[in-house]
Amino acid sequence: MEFSIKSGSPEKQRSGCVVVGVFESRRLSVSAQAIDDSSKNYLSEMLRRGDMEGKLGSTLLLQTVPGIPSDRVLLVGLGRERDFHEASFRASLAAAIKALRGTGTTEATVCLTDVPLKKRDTAWKVEQAVIVITEGCYRFTRMKSKASETRRALRKVVLHVSRRNEIGAGEAAIARGTAIAEGMNLAKDLGNLPGNICTPSYLADEAGDLAKRFGLKIEVLEQRDMEKLGMGSLLSVARGSRQPPKLIILEYHGGKRDSAPVVLVGKGVTFDTGGISIKPATEMDEM
Repeated sequence: MEFSIKSGSPEKQRSGCVVVGVFESRRLSVSAQAIDDSSKNYLSEMLRRGDMEGKLGSTLLLQTVPGIPSDRVLLVGLGRERDFHEASFRASLAAAIKALRGTGTTEATVCLTDVPLKKRDTAWKVEQAVIVITEGCYRFTRMKSKASETRRALRKVVLHVSRRNEIGAGEAAIARGTAIAEGMNLAKDLGNLPGNICTPSYLADEAGDLAKRFGLKIEVLEQRDMEKLGMGSLLSVARGSRQPPKLIILEYHGGKRDSAPVVLVGKGVTFDTGGISIKPATEMDEM
């Protein structure tokens, strides 16, 4: 997915689809109002007909809106304006990406990032938009023997900001959001892999690749190392598998010298051979 930042007039954007917000009681956001003015109240007319009320997460796709150069305009419900907060913002983005995936468009301009949000600046909104949109486009297809026949995928997203002086902060936010989203996708990929592929050794190799790419320090404790340290609890679980256990330690030394370290401990269980057999059959596949 390719993200970029742009300011300017939403009604003049040339794109496969322009995404704008509508609050409940059919109140248009600033960007939606600009498109409505240029289209001679086309959006207002659609709303007056009762096609949409602005309920959070609702969507209305309009084709070939008069006076608008974009192929489509997607209206996304934002809910009640006084209740519009972080969760509402993310929910509206998730609804937008779901609707966009159904259109077959490969590029879109999203103007939800210019909707005012209490106690949050443009950079936060842009970062969250990148994460939510990437999450909405995630699909795990690695284990499929035959690719599914689907519509063309969304490839480019322009995030609209109100003022030109917000572009710099927006670009930095895109970089942060992309890093977070890619990390989330990697975690999902590892979690979706079957246990006969994603073994402890596989996880250790993945960690080694991350260390090389991002300059991290890595140490992988083998079974004999853990025996010397008296790690009987971990080793007792590992005896239930033919795969050798691994304890992976990744270190990033990029903070200030006098700052306290941050330690994250993860339980990278690849397959619990004992536990799954004593659980009830209902929804066992989700384990």
